[in-house]
Amino acid sequence: MNRQLVSIVIVLTACGRRHGPVGAPYLPLVEVEATYGRLITAGNHPTPDQHGTGERVGLFQDASGTVWGFPLIVASNGSVLACAPPAIREGKVTDTFPAGSTIIGSTNAPTGWRGGTGGLELLLRDQKGSVSWQAIRGAPFATGPACWAPKSPGPPQQLHYYRLVPRAGDQH
Repeated sequence: MNRQLVSIVIVLTACGRRHGPVGAPYLPLVEVEATYGRLITAGNHPTPDQHGTGERVGLFQDASGTVWGFPLIVASNGSVLACAPPAIREGKVTDTFPAGSTIIGSTNAPTGWRGGTGGLELLLRDQKGSVSWQAIRGAPFATGPACWAPKSPGPPQQLHYYRLVPRAGDQH
């Protein structure tokens, strides 16, 4: 009887745990901008279904032109925080964008149904002033702490990062 009780306790406590990498802290925006460049736009993190709420994602551009995308939250005092674990510097490039273009915004691609928020897109202006959209890919945090959506109704959700570089030889 005692063994059964211990087994039940183990099973029940394991169900509430987050599976996967440990959670990384959300840092003040000024700290993230010092490392990854200025925040240039923000949007909603894509979610595959309505269990996600479209968490915020911020895009930062550093001096080399690399664009970094990290989850954002608004703290209880109103300040903006970003999740940017140091190990992300070792993360792979997740996508490219046209060299010479300026990112003027981000959106979620329409899905045609209410099942999810749609993939993340960049709104771009080329050197001639033309505006276009481009879908971009993110990736899960492969090593070290990961960024998780704040506690909310529904299952825990690991968020992706974005590391975008200008496409070589692509001058518009």
